[in-house]
Amino acid sequence: MSENIDLQIISSKIIKSNSFTSLKLSPNDWIIPSSSTISCIYFYDIQQWSLFKQEVNEIFMNVERLTSSLQLLLKFYPLLNGTFNVFDTDNRVSLEYEENKGGILFVSTLVNIPLSDLPVTVDKYTDTKKIPESLQLINSFHPDHLLHIRHTRFSCGSVALGVSLNHQIADAHSYFQLIDHWRQLYRDENYQPDVCHQRSFLEPTDEEIQQLQTSNPGFDNRRSLAYNEEIPDTSLLTKQTVVKVFRFSHDELQRMKSNATAHLSSDIRYLSTFEVLTAHLFQHVMLARYHSASSTSLQSKLYISTNTRPRLVQPSIPTSYFGNAIMLSYSEMMLNDVLNVDSLSSIASRAHKSIEENTSYDIRTTLAWIVCQKDKAKIRPTWHSETTDFTISAWNKMGMYTGSEFESDVCACRIILPPDVKFNGAAILLSTEEDDGSIDVFLGLEVNEMDRLEKNSDFRRYSGKSNR
Repeated sequence: MSENIDLQIISSKIIKSNSFTSLKLSPNDWIIPSSSTISCIYFYDIQQWSLFKQEVNEIFMNVERLTSSLQLLLKFYPLLNGTFNVFDTDNRVSLEYEENKGGILFVSTLVNIPLSDLPVTVDKYTDTKKIPESLQLINSFHPDHLLHIRHTRFSCGSVALGVSLNHQIADAHSYFQLIDHWRQLYRDENYQPDVCHQRSFLEPTDEEIQQLQTSNPGFDNRRSLAYNEEIPDTSLLTKQTVVKVFRFSHDELQRMKSNATAHLSSDIRYLSTFEVLTAHLFQHVMLARYHSASSTSLQSKLYISTNTRPRLVQPSIPTSYFGNAIMLSYSEMMLNDVLNVDSLSSIASRAHKSIEENTSYDIRTTLAWIVCQKDKAKIRPTWHSETTDFTISAWNKMGMYTGSEFESDVCACRIILPPDVKFNGAAILLSTEEDDGSIDVFLGLEVNEMDRLEKNSDFRRYSGKSNR
């Protein structure tokens, strides 16, 4: 199929306004590399459109309406007009307006194949490489633009939207909020999005920093973050990795949860589906890595991306806060305990406790610690994702599909990560087009480790299907 793909760029446009001057980012933003992005590809099937065959295809997910609604969006997200500026010797970052930079880059393309030619259904889309490399559905990274949109119309009239947001200005919660606001402006130009840009919510004052340093003897010991004088050269990493997609049905997740909650210790009253699935994935990743270890004294660490919006008090921050409001919940345990096949409940309980321990006080302390470091660019997570540790992020309750309805009653028929996405020892959870509680797990591992994980029949033991 890839040999027959003919992709044409129809137009390339920068959408910009002069309604922005500058914005100082918060400590949680400073530690994100400016080259990092949050990106998804949204597929829209024209046959789900009520006007299919009644209107010309170009009216569906119309380019002119999409770009004009993005122009309206800039009134509520003026920071998208800016570009990065390192304004301090300690690498604090702000956004500044520059005449010849910034704005939203919108690229419109046309491809000569129908959407049905792509393997995006659940039974065919098993890893990110299923999408041909010759079919570029997302813009190449360009630091001069914080938001990239690529609109691809297939020969059948269906559309793919590749949306990429610079991670240094916002987390996944904010990413899906922005897309939801954009699609509502597409449908109603008088819509008024509710968005908060007050970054000072997440920057402690000098007085608060002094209080936290005095009251917390462990102020300088941030378990999930560390200050490294020497930044490791990741280009030297040679492991060949693969990102695969595993769909866990609602019933499968409920069976998994029932097994975990049947063996709860007395100090745990409740486990969420997320905590149980996290434990299951963590354990099976480690089993794939240390399959031949009869005994090991190694420690293994679990990192959970945790939304601080509902957790912070004094000051509290609104759910509409646009920025990076994620902190890593952290748990450390002996690898032998993780490898114990009967330890699902105890691992899930540790995950539960680590999230509970991520209190407002601890979050404020971490923010204060970041401010105190002499070079923000040298702050890094403490994980060793290629060996003993595991990281997980949950996007599945962020309204991915319900917030994707540009045309009336037409939600995305599938949302995926880009084909070039790479990570190892990590998982991202996405909701599914079924809207039935099922979860798509995008899991990255070294190729041989992934093969061992898939061959372990216990990995899908709760599916209700025969593992033979």
